[in-house]
Amino acid sequence: MKTRYLAILTLILSLIGGAATADEKETEQTSDIWLKAKIVTTYALSEHLNPFTIDVDVTSGVVTLTGTVESDIESDLAGEIAKGVKGVKEVNNKLNISPEAQRNTEQSTFLHYVEDANITAKVKSRLLLNPNTHGLKIHITTKNGVVFLEGELNSDIEADLVRQIARNTKGVIDVEDKLTIIKK
Repeated sequence: MKTRYLAILTLILSLIGGAATADEKETEQTSDIWLKAKIVTTYALSEHLNPFTIDVDVTSGVVTLTGTVESDIESDLAGEIAKGVKGVKEVNNKLNISPEAQRNTEQSTFLHYVEDANITAKVKSRLLLNPNTHGLKIHITTKNGVVFLEGELNSDIEADLVRQIARNTKGVIDVEDKLTIIKK
């Protein structure tokens, strides 16, 4: 952690070191350098951004961000932080999303789908194996660990049993039901 702060401090001092000039154009340049230093420092202090993967260029108060980040959220965060720095006129966010991160997101989505399908199968199996439930009459879907139950049952007691079996199945976060009772 000390090394990170030392590297950031060195970067800031090197940016500011060349900023002590006298003429008007150099003052504008100094202002741009100062804005860049503020933005880079803010990125360094953020626990959600890696300042070493984001390149900041400032010209006449217009900030251009380039480099690669891990997600759309990080890209948006970097842009919003830059916009929030006093003196910034405009931000051109040209940050790219890491292809590896995009693959991980796709894999994560696929894994959630597989987990949900596995939960659905477990609940359905438990209902089919229980002699006191009519598992074939119940439609089950799962989304993000939440089990959705639909179907027509013969009694409130059976509906309560179905809900409890679903709740007690490993991986289930919550149960939502649209079970209806057919009174005979």
